[in-house]
Amino acid sequence: MVIIRNFRPADLASYVRLMAEIDEADRLGKATSVEHTRERLGQPGYYPGEDLFLAEMDGLLVGYAEIVRELEIGRVIIDGAVHPAHRGRGLGGRLLGAAVDQSRKLGADVVQIPIAQGMTASRSFIENKGFVPVRRHWQMSLTRYGGAALQVARGFELCHFVPGDEEGLCALQNLAFAGSWGFHPNTAVEIRYLVNTSCCHPEGILLITENRRMIAYCWTMDDPVEKEKGYIRMMGVDPDCRGRGLGRAILLAGIEFLMVRGMGEIELSVDSRNTAAKRLYESAGFKRKGTTLWYQRKLSP
Repeated sequence: MVIIRNFRPADLASYVRLMAEIDEADRLGKATSVEHTRERLGQPGYYPGEDLFLAEMDGLLVGYAEIVRELEIGRVIIDGAVHPAHRGRGLGGRLLGAAVDQSRKLGADVVQIPIAQGMTASRSFIENKGFVPVRRHWQMSLTRYGGAALQVARGFELCHFVPGDEEGLCALQNLAFAGSWGFHPNTAVEIRYLVNTSCCHPEGILLITENRRMIAYCWTMDDPVEKEKGYIRMMGVDPDCRGRGLGRAILLAGIEFLMVRGMGEIELSVDSRNTAAKRLYESAGFKRKGTTLWYQRKLSP
């Protein structure tokens, strides 16, 4: 018999092992480490004891559904999967139902689920549950870098994040992405927490300043499992300072930082409708690696 229950701290290692086994079958790059998962579940605003649902059979974890609260913009994001050996038994529906019920209780207006375009069975499953695609994100990868010259125009300074920059980085990030689809404003508390996690390095957050004011940033991170893979988690430029080549300069600074650290591959994600960003990444050598479809379902009161 399978039971659906909430996550408990003692489940951590089994939960990580479950995700690794699912990733081995589906090859979605979701394998992670115990340390990184502990940090992720401990982020400000995360409530794994309430929002992470596990399917357990005879003491073995065979599936999960996790929600991320972004109630300030009216949504909850759901991620989840069932172990390949236990699919086709209705567990996905039970886990999704538990996550949707919790989202409704929290007062979310919509539930959104990102799914790789190639996961046709998963897409059919949620389409049958009333979800419809609303957005596409490209996953892009850089494996060959020509070493384009990094140039920062006169009057600007390239530097690294240092403790105490949290408020400024938070303000810049929220300003740069204001009005962007799906953007959930960050807080300085969240940034302070993320900066001190194992996959992040303060010196890997590159900044461009003008008269000591932050106007562009590129936040790089390590992969928790593949030690030669890095990510550009997010980058942006103050809207008032765009058109001066700062986006390209800060992108190249981030690439250079990761390459110097020995990363053989760098990945990032971009909204398929953001043509300016796609053009910038392609000019630096990034190529499209895959597509993620964002599905949505509105929740009735």
